[in-house]
Amino acid sequence: MIEIKDKKIVIVGASSGIGKELAKICVEKEAIVYLISRTERKLLNLQNELGGRTFVHAMDMLDEHSVNETFKQIGQFDYMTVTAVADETKLFSPIKSMPTELAQRGMEKFWGTFNCSRAAANYISEDGAMVLTSSVAIFKPSKNASIMNAASAAVAVFAKAFALEIAPTRVNVVAPGVVATGVWTEEEKESYRDWAAKTLPVKHLGTPKELAYAYYSILTNPYMTGGITNVDGGLTLV
Repeated sequence: MIEIKDKKIVIVGASSGIGKELAKICVEKEAIVYLISRTERKLLNLQNELGGRTFVHAMDMLDEHSVNETFKQIGQFDYMTVTAVADETKLFSPIKSMPTELAQRGMEKFWGTFNCSRAAANYISEDGAMVLTSSVAIFKPSKNASIMNAASAAVAVFAKAFALEIAPTRVNVVAPGVVATGVWTEEEKESYRDWAAKTLPVKHLGTPKELAYAYYSILTNPYMTGGITNVDGGLTLV
């Protein structure tokens, strides 16, 4: 595994969930960490919590100008993860009645990932790496979530082609299962915990910290590129 001490790591989606847990790991490993999300207040709170060599950048990943300016300010760096996604839980809809606006919003995950990847490609080191976020839904699609599934599939295929294009810089994808992040209410999380205990082979719901360790492992493995890694508690097996 690669030693990340003194390496510059950009985390898009650092203010909560998986990104926040990954930021903690990277600070503990003495990396230089760039914390990115839309809400500066949350980032500043996290920066105060983490200490270390951390830098805050408020950015809207769907705004091309915002993304380009942010990466220009950061300059050369070594690694990037994109854990931020749109609030997908509000995008469930059957195709027959799906409004076009909702369908277009459903692809925001891809466009945000694309914006960040395109900008990052101009500054990432040749021996660096990116880890992007898809979903286990690309292997086990969800009913009434066709657009969300399509966006996740677009990210996965994009990453494979992108890995070829910017090699030897590595590009990989994590396909998470159901994870107890802030996109769910506490009531919803409790319901999913019951479901996971009864359904998943691992018998528990995924946590942001468990996912963060997967991102870190893939990010620092020099022999991985163009891969899609399920971190889903065995959901694809049931």
